[in-house]
Amino acid sequence: MLSIVIHANELPEYEAKYKFDSKEISITGIREFKRINNEYEMQFKASNLFASMFFLSKFEINGDQLIPKTYDIKIRPKFLKRDQFINFNKEKNIIESTGETVWSSDFVRLDEVFDPLNAQIVIRILMKKGFEKFEFNILDIKNGDYKKYNFRVLNKEKCIVNNEQYNCLVLERYRNESNRTVKYYLAEELDFMFVKIIDKNPDRTNTLELLEILSFG
Repeated sequence: MLSIVIHANELPEYEAKYKFDSKEISITGIREFKRINNEYEMQFKASNLFASMFFLSKFEINGDQLIPKTYDIKIRPKFLKRDQFINFNKEKNIIESTGETVWSSDFVRLDEVFDPLNAQIVIRILMKKGFEKFEFNILDIKNGDYKKYNFRVLNKEKCIVNNEQYNCLVLERYRNESNRTVKYYLAEELDFMFVKIIDKNPDRTNTLELLEILSFG
């Protein structure tokens, strides 16, 4: 497994408007990456007349390690409902899920498993360091297991956001035993901020697309 070296000052804080589309829902919200004292937060919050979504990842960056702390999910309405809180308990060396989904998992090193949101911070930092191929573990929030994913740069494309053009590297996430693939479009001019994410498997496609940058740096 790749040894992931991370430095806290490598990525600027930001706030941006994104649109999420799936076959069940289309919704626009705010993604934010910020530092509060010695902790970091990555969140997405969206709502409309029919639904609301909230995702929040809290983590530390200690020396050269990104250490997950908590991952919180709240989704409404009923047909999409999820209410789950995941705690990366360093004292007990376990990961615990409470809410509608309850489980507990043992891990030897918590810094080697990332949640779906802080994994995106790891991706950006590795891309900024020039890696074109890498792999790491992402937590499966349904059952407390984890999966090792492979990442590779496919090509470079021009991306347009709010009439601004960016040079985007297209990164693919995949597993050899799965038909699911995820493509990330990362803008070089924005320290590899996500311009678009396309999550595709045989029965559905989810997309997250940047609409407007509200603050950066």
